[in-house]
Amino acid sequence: MNKIFVLCVIAGLLGGVAGYFVPVVIPAEYNKLFSVAILAGMETVFNGIKMLIKDRFNSRLFICNFFVNVFIAVAFVFVGDSLGLDLYYVVLLALGFRLLQDLDIIKLCLFNK
Repeated sequence: MNKIFVLCVIAGLLGGVAGYFVPVVIPAEYNKLFSVAILAGMETVFNGIKMLIKDRFNSRLFICNFFVNVFIAVAFVFVGDSLGLDLYYVVLLALGFRLLQDLDIIKLCLFNK
C-alpha cells in the first residue's frame, strides 16, 4: 500500500509542476467542460485513495472509473448547454458532494489507524 501511495503522490506532484510550467490556454467557451472534467478526475482520484486506504483498490476499476466519470460529467454539461439548461451547476454540486464525502472517509480512516 505504501509503495502505491507514494507513487500516486509523486505522480500528482509531477503533474502539478508540469501543469504549472507548461503554458496552456483554454478557450473561454470550454471553461465549463474543463472545470467539470477536472473535478470529476479529482473525485475519482480521491475515491481511489479511499479504496487504497481500505485495502480494496483495483487498478483496472480505477482507470475505467476515471475515464467513465470524466466522460459522463462532460457529456452532461455538453448536453445541458446544447439544450439551454444549466446542468453545469448540478454536476458541480454532485461531484463536490462526492469529493467531500471521500475526503471525510479518508480523514476518518487515517485517524482511526
